[in-house]
Amino acid sequence: MWRIVLEALFPRFCLGCRSRLPAIGATLDLCRRCEGRLVSLAPGRCCRTCGRSLPGGRAPEPLCVRCLGDPPPWRRLHALWLYREPLDAVIAGLKFRGLDYLGEGLASRALGSRGGDLGGLDAVVPVPLGWSRRLGRGYNQAERIGRPLARGLGIDFVPALSRTGWTRPRQVGLGRRQRLRLAGDGTMRARFGTRVAGRRVLLIDDVLTTGATARAATSALKAAGALAVEILVAGLTPHERARRGPS
Repeated sequence: MWRIVLEALFPRFCLGCRSRLPAIGATLDLCRRCEGRLVSLAPGRCCRTCGRSLPGGRAPEPLCVRCLGDPPPWRRLHALWLYREPLDAVIAGLKFRGLDYLGEGLASRALGSRGGDLGGLDAVVPVPLGWSRRLGRGYNQAERIGRPLARGLGIDFVPALSRTGWTRPRQVGLGRRQRLRLAGDGTMRARFGTRVAGRRVLLIDDVLTTGATARAATSALKAAGALAVEILVAGLTPHERARRGPS
């Protein structure tokens, strides 16, 4: 009875197709059909540092040719899904519609699907927002994912980074070169007194596109003495799309 009352008073709708959702469950605000459209990235079939598919599905060396020749500064990338419909609607809800509870849903999925790959880490660090964007949004979406994830892993949650200089404009619609240039202009640093030296850090963000933000954050953490940095994101932009920018 109480469930019927909840559904009548507080109707919920799928972010992907706008169909009606039950009052409880659907932690990502997606119906079963739309959840089935999420494209998971199998760890053993993708490059461990950039997420590109490996030739033949699996390879003896878990790195793609590009990362073998020019590896990124982080040790490993954990990407849950490809950033495409309907995940883009979930991320937009988290970032721009005030649906901050979706961060806990994403953390729960990360623990369920990747918890076994996240052992041996000491701290979870969110990618920071500039002060003006955080003021306008009211929260940092990376923190909304990172706090429950750290709690589930039983390790520290450490907001170790801050942005320096001006707040970058939104990057939606920008190509790889523009994003890399902006990441170079808007740098990051470790907060004074933050304890990351000698620790293995899991850096959290919602989406990885060109890797420009992740590179800036990883560099700041390593400059502060982090022993190693791994990255976890909900969505990985397909590499062809990352090069030309979203349409």
